[in-house]
Amino acid sequence: MSSNNTATTNSSSTTSSNSSSSSGSNSIEAEYNEIESRHGWALVFQEIREKSEQEARSKDFSTNESKKLDNRRLNRYRDVSPYDHSRIVLKRGETDYINANLVKMERAERKYILCQGPLPLTVGHFWLMVWEYNSRAILMLNKLIEKKQIKCHLYWPEKIGEEHKLELPEVQLAIEYVKCVEYKNFCKRTFRLTDMESSKTREVVQFHYTTWPDFGIPSSPVAFLQFLKEVRESGALDKDVGPPIIHCSAGIGRSGTFCLVDCCLVLIDKEGEDKVAVQDVLLELRRYRMGLIQTVDQLYFSYQAIIEGMKRMNNSSFEDFEELSVVATNNQVTSDQENDDTPPPLPPPRSHSLTIAQKPLPLIPNSESVHEDFLTCNERDMVNNLVNLEKSKQYEISKDRPLPPLPKDSLEKVHEATSSGDSGASSSDEDELIEENDSDQNGDDSEEDNSDNIESSVLDDTTITSSSSSAMTSTSTATSTTLTTTTSATATAANSNTSTLESNRGGEKFDANATLPPVPNGVDSNSNSAGEEAVSSPERGQSPNAELRRRKRLERQSAMEEKIREIKRKQKESESNSPKKRRKQMESEK
Repeated sequence: MSSNNTATTNSSSTTSSNSSSSSGSNSIEAEYNEIESRHGWALVFQEIREKSEQEARSKDFSTNESKKLDNRRLNRYRDVSPYDHSRIVLKRGETDYINANLVKMERAERKYILCQGPLPLTVGHFWLMVWEYNSRAILMLNKLIEKKQIKCHLYWPEKIGEEHKLELPEVQLAIEYVKCVEYKNFCKRTFRLTDMESSKTREVVQFHYTTWPDFGIPSSPVAFLQFLKEVRESGALDKDVGPPIIHCSAGIGRSGTFCLVDCCLVLIDKEGEDKVAVQDVLLELRRYRMGLIQTVDQLYFSYQAIIEGMKRMNNSSFEDFEELSVVATNNQVTSDQENDDTPPPLPPPRSHSLTIAQKPLPLIPNSESVHEDFLTCNERDMVNNLVNLEKSKQYEISKDRPLPPLPKDSLEKVHEATSSGDSGASSSDEDELIEENDSDQNGDDSEEDNSDNIESSVLDDTTITSSSSSAMTSTSTATSTTLTTTTSATATAANSNTSTLESNRGGEKFDANATLPPVPNGVDSNSNSAGEEAVSSPERGQSPNAELRRRKRLERQSAMEEKIREIKRKQKESESNSPKKRRKQMESEK
């Protein structure tokens, strides 16, 4: 491993000297403008990637440890593996593997540990690495959830306080959340890390950049440089402490951008701008961890941040920056704030909708069927029952109300009709009245005949009978002084039928299989006259449509009874063929 590092250092010095000689006195800003003028960022990025991959193949930078069966589940991404020659080796615990590399830049006297975002299985390994390498700072450059995908597991306690501390017995460590200070683009958390074996404690600071999108770049180079300034002032990058832990989701894109900008600014301050080649520095960093800087935009942003940093830098300290304003200092910051993505934009102004709202709304029509479509089956049945009850009450009130007296002209005409012996006219009038009643009932009955409920069908039948009998009652009462004995007998039969239906409606349960009430003694059921037949048998006196409906109801009833009998027969057969009965029969036969 030491031989590899020596070879790497020699090659890096050779590459840097070649690049500096080739570039001459060209500055980084001039190189940036030249690439920008020919729109060559994609080509430059492709050349850097090809060079690093070719060097990795030529020097045999293996990743065998990450491919072991026990270590595969400890990798977040299958195509991001640590090089074996620079990987972090754990000394304590059930495994020595973690997806992390020690990245060094000897010229800038910088060391970083770049790793992936911890998984639920690797939280203990992550904190053990922090403890064993004496790291004083953690730089987190991603959010826990980005674009509805988990990018990192929550590896610190959710709440502040000793009672909420996170204990990791597999590595004998405990983490306590001490405090949190929030800035505009990042927050600063303080943790107390305790080794349960030696009872030693150590404070670790986490700098969490919260506005850096995945595969993207920060909002501005100035915001990123403010974050870098705060990290430097904390002493996390000093030589006398352990290397800082830098991670995003995979530990190569945003993490590589931070390392490149920091190293280039240190080298520019130490050696001068003319002796620093940004592309060569990136190639040297890629010798320790594969794929640093993942996109063209991240390379483009790195140049911008380096150029802006040179203008604001003097002796490794920034002087022209505005003071960072503290957004909030919360002692009860939870992890829920980390799970939220960028808030959605505000809705458009409501000027148009408000002007429309000033107009009065149209009135709802007073129709009986306005809410009919919103009723369920049970509610519709309840409403129909209430309507039928109200109609029956109105009918009883109108029945008890005395009829107005007939005019004398009509009485004289009736006397003339009776005196002339034209009894057929009265019967024909009665037939016309019955047919009119039948035609009035057709509209109401047509909807109810569509249902298969036998009880409701029978109730419709009784309703028709009661209406026809009430009509006959009014007719017999109006002409009681002039009609013959046959007409009076007809009224008596109609009254008896009406009283029978009213008694059934009063509270007794209606029997669908019960026969019609008997014909009164005063009327001959075998009479052949039209008026007697219509009154003595209301079923026969109805229109052909009503007779057809009655037959259909009887057919449905008989079909349903036949189905019930068939079901009972099948049940008996299944019971007789059951294994228990067979055993009993066999036992009885024995």
